[in-house]
Order: sequence, then C-alpha cells, then structure tokens
Amino acid sequence: MSSVSKEIPVACRHTVFSKKQRVEYKSIWGKLEARRLGVAELENGYQHQFPGDSETLRLVNEWVSMERICCPFFTFTIIASNEAEPLLLQLTGNEEVKAFLQSDIQSKIELISE
Repeated sequence: MSSVSKEIPVACRHTVFSKKQRVEYKSIWGKLEARRLGVAELENGYQHQFPGDSETLRLVNEWVSMERICCPFFTFTIIASNEAEPLLLQLTGNEEVKAFLQSDIQSKIELISE
C-alpha cells in the first residue's frame, strides 16, 4: 500500500445526486443554517457551531454523509459532547480548500446583506 495520497481536486460534484437527493441536501443544510450559532475561522478551514441537541447532531451527520460524496476534498470533524455543549462541525483541508470555503461563505454573506 502506497503512503502517497492522490490530491483530490477542489470542485463540487453536485451531479452525483439525483434531483430528489439535491432537494434533500438543500433542505438539510437549510435546517442547519437556521440553527447555526456561529462560524469561526480555523488555520485550515472553518468551524460551524450548532446547538448540541440530538436532532441537530442527526442533521449534521446526514449532511456530512451527503457532502462527502459531492465534495470529497473536505476533511470533516464533528465534535460533540453532552447536549448542553455546542456541537462543532469543522470543514478543513489544504489552502485551496480554505480559499474555496472563504469564497463560499463570503458569497452567502453578500446574499444576506443585499
């Protein structure tokens, strides 16, 4: 087994989803955006903070299982303790991944402020 990992291109592959799956994906992320408590910049990506309840954890897990299919260049880290503590979702990767995330977040901020 080789220890050299193949570089995955930073490009979303939304065509991997059926129309029904795309609707489900957008619905799940919409529910998470409504629950999001904040976003913090990390050295190699961003960390989203959500309430620590079981339903939010379920939504995060569903979203990550779909997102990793269309965007395999992300590294996902979910940090969860008890329900009273916030749930953290980290999206990280190389410099190109961080620039992609930064651009994506900036475009959403611009949409909100229009």
